[in-house]
Amino acid sequence: VSELEVVLRHLPGNGDALWLLGGLLPVLPERVAKTLQSHREAASRHVNDAGLQEMLGELLAAVEPSAALVAFNQALTLYRQQQQAAMERIADKQRRRQHVAPDTPGYDDLMQDIGDDEDVPAVPAKLLNNTAVLKYRAGDVSEAAALMDEATRVMMADPGIHPMQKVTMGYNMARLREATGELTAAREAYNELLQQFPGYIDCSLRLSAMAKAAGDIEEARQWASKATEQAGGHVDAQAMLACLHVERKDLAAARECVNAVGAEGRHDPYMLLTHANVILAAIPTEKIGKPEVQRSRREFITRALKMYQEVLKSQPDNIYAVNGLGICLAELGHMSAAKQAFDEVVRATSKTKGFVKLPETYVNLGNIWLARQQYNDALKMYEHASKLYNHKNAQILLYIARAQHDAGDQLAAKRYLLKALHIAPGDIFLRFNLGFVLQELAMKTFKRKYGPADVNKITDYEVADAALVEAAKIFKHLLTLGKQRTRLDTKKLQLHADYCQKQLPAAAAQYQAALEESKLHEQQARVTQMQLAAADAERKALAKQKAIAQEAGAARKKLEAARVLEESRAKVEQLRQQRAMAAMADNPEDGKGGNKKKRKKGD
Repeated sequence: VSELEVVLRHLPGNGDALWLLGGLLPVLPERVAKTLQSHREAASRHVNDAGLQEMLGELLAAVEPSAALVAFNQALTLYRQQQQAAMERIADKQRRRQHVAPDTPGYDDLMQDIGDDEDVPAVPAKLLNNTAVLKYRAGDVSEAAALMDEATRVMMADPGIHPMQKVTMGYNMARLREATGELTAAREAYNELLQQFPGYIDCSLRLSAMAKAAGDIEEARQWASKATEQAGGHVDAQAMLACLHVERKDLAAARECVNAVGAEGRHDPYMLLTHANVILAAIPTEKIGKPEVQRSRREFITRALKMYQEVLKSQPDNIYAVNGLGICLAELGHMSAAKQAFDEVVRATSKTKGFVKLPETYVNLGNIWLARQQYNDALKMYEHASKLYNHKNAQILLYIARAQHDAGDQLAAKRYLLKALHIAPGDIFLRFNLGFVLQELAMKTFKRKYGPADVNKITDYEVADAALVEAAKIFKHLLTLGKQRTRLDTKKLQLHADYCQKQLPAAAAQYQAALEESKLHEQQARVTQMQLAAADAERKALAKQKAIAQEAGAARKKLEAARVLEESRAKVEQLRQQRAMAAMADNPEDGKGGNKKKRKKGD
């Protein structure tokens, strides 16, 4: 590698040197940075060189996965273009052959000119595998699975592929099945690989992680223990086992795992992070108001802080160490500084374009908002963290339930705890918290003031009574399991169980009294309704009588008006006749008497 670096210093962009160096650098990742720019420039000059693009992707995969994926996609596109071009040439040759008859003069020469069919080049299985891995890390699981299927087909058709490549692709396919929810198939694949290669500790660690996600901490511990028995992954396996012991609240066993790796292993960054996490988990939580307890807490936090700082000295960009640093600052009360650390982690993860996800940072930001009693902001952070786990992480659902409980919404807290238990049915702490929330929900409901006509009272009391009964069952069951299995404070558990048992008769009596009150209210409501109905009927009857009387009066008025009109007409007719008779008396007809004198003009 050193000699090739010298060549590139004197002959920048030398193709042979770049090719040779590109094949060696994946084994020495710490040397990649020295010549990475030369590989970038070569790839930019030869954008149609699929092999060069693939090599650039391999060099970038560990340091810039998003850029590596771009290079791999470019290589895939070029290989598929080569496949398409080869298929078109084959199709063209077949068409030309069909148009040449065997009796055509010079038939053999024509066939020789057309040539034989060429082989369609396959996309390298290694490229398909590497692209699938990065797409999986970027969250594109369906596309990653399709690429892995294609890689498997290519691998099966290639007799010259190395057996260990088959093992690697088998492991990657199992990881994809695990990511898509095919847990049974993934578990079978891991076990099959372990049967062939018992020392393949990655499979043991994945089986441990799957068991942990399902809430079976004991099975997870067993798989991690098997991994520690194998050579080659001692530090990683011990770190995983230590994390599982922390989950089980067995801090002594966690410390044993840290000590088991020896002085050299304890300086491994992953183990340092694990050791710091173990120390944080061991911080005293009882009687924190006492000065000696506060001093002890500060000592624990300071030790963890120094370990995170040690990791950052060797790996300044280690966001997990920055996240731990923020936790320590928050525990020491430096909330603003802690928030700055968490915000820095969020910015760093966003730059990776989805390749690095650290949901714990959003959880920690949520914890800061929760400490400030800003519940809506806390819930936003927790929901974002849950989204990164596809809402299938029981621990984060527990954080959401805690925020809902602190905000006073016990019903919402209950719903999230039930979702968490659906994911991890064997989680003891989830069950205890469910019992606690149910207890709080019941007592809060029974203490609530209801109006005399509140229709929700019976329904709420019914839910509260059932919640208290369920809480009593949960605490009783946890007591039955014993402290060794639950790792819960027996006295505290007994207090909760006794309290619920003591409140059950009073709750039942209060519920029964509410039922009686509801029945009485219903009877009173029915009587009132009947009275209102009778009054309404009486009002309607009076209105009807009034309407009839009004109609009769109107009819009488109409008849009287007709009578008066008729009399008026008769009087008018009589008056007319009288006037006519008077006129006749003043002007007798001619021809009667004959001796009537003519009137003088002017009479």
